[in-house]
Amino acid sequence: MKKILGSAIFLVILVAGWLIYQGGLVQRLASPSSSSSSTQTSSSDNSNSSGNGNNNSNSGSSSNNSSSNASTNVVQSVAVDGFVPNKNTLKSIVTNGVVRISVENPSRPFYSEDGGKPQGFNVDFAKLLFAQKEFTSGDHSTIKVDTGHGVDTYPAVPAQLTQTDKDGNATVDIAMDGLTFSDDTPNGVVYTVPYIDDFGYALIVRKGSSIHSTADLAGKKIGILQGDPDVKAFVTKAFPSNQVVELSDASINGERSWMAHFLNNGQVDAIVYDYPFGVAEIEGTDLTFAVSKLEGSNLAYKIGVRKSDNDLLVYLNSAIAKVRQSPEYLDLLRKYFISNQIATTAAQGNEKTYIVKSGDTLNLIASSQLGSSARYVEIQRRNNLPNPNLILVGQRLVIPRG
Repeated sequence: MKKILGSAIFLVILVAGWLIYQGGLVQRLASPSSSSSSTQTSSSDNSNSSGNGNNNSNSGSSSNNSSSNASTNVVQSVAVDGFVPNKNTLKSIVTNGVVRISVENPSRPFYSEDGGKPQGFNVDFAKLLFAQKEFTSGDHSTIKVDTGHGVDTYPAVPAQLTQTDKDGNATVDIAMDGLTFSDDTPNGVVYTVPYIDDFGYALIVRKGSSIHSTADLAGKKIGILQGDPDVKAFVTKAFPSNQVVELSDASINGERSWMAHFLNNGQVDAIVYDYPFGVAEIEGTDLTFAVSKLEGSNLAYKIGVRKSDNDLLVYLNSAIAKVRQSPEYLDLLRKYFISNQIATTAAQGNEKTYIVKSGDTLNLIASSQLGSSARYVEIQRRNNLPNPNLILVGQRLVIPRG
């Protein structure tokens, strides 16, 4: 899956990647002036929208021998003794051989712990990310991932980047939790290019509900997560005639079942929520994705760093671009974001069924079946696919009328 970045970001990443390969930037980290001479590169679009419509990745299969720029060095999610603080975060990471990540715990499927063991998409992605040459060309051949810096609220994840210990040293290096904040939110924190996009807001209902599409929402109450300004702005614009109810996701009777609670009690008729987080939220319930990606919604999740860490931002952007082009990245998307609770309907009338083959992409299927690769969106919508890359070998897709 290839992300088309803004030209300025692309050029910076290209130059940074070349220097990294030559070992130049790592050597320059020894100089205290390296931070001040680095070029700041943040996402060209710091809003909650970044849909690019590209889906050149192959369909999933049980094995994948494709070569990739993404290294698969084994990286452990543990802290390191003898940590030596350094005001330059990039130098701290490469010299200590550990990256300290601010996370929300739990925040499934991105982060949670099972018997004290970290797990989730962000854990696996961080292992791929910090196995890249950007971080392993210095003192350590592997960088250990330390996620022992959990907080219990979404805004607190990037806020940890602004906090210090009693000696004035930073307590974390980066922040990860499906963050969609704009730069300087909170003050002094900026964000990378997206490490996840092409997903959107989903429409979640009870199984058996009369709501099958947005056309069925007339007169219905729509629930959204309390305190999420992005989804509130989207829903009030997309559904101006509907009553919008903000809902708390606090645990109920010790269980995180807020969606099922409000839907089953009839307090709302449907909930609009981030699809990637929704996968874990509705698992094991009687809820379903009536629409897995609402038209006009595009989510872009980014990694937060301190504004002063310009060199780290450049390195992260370069490494993210490489990991996202790897087959390991697609494996992670399919591992964490394919749900069996997505509503689908069988082929009708002149529609036909296509069985996904090894090497297929939605573009290729659209080209062969509908005459134009650009029509992949029609196949995505007809099959209620949350992301154009989430197709598997052997999967049956309904091809809409040509």
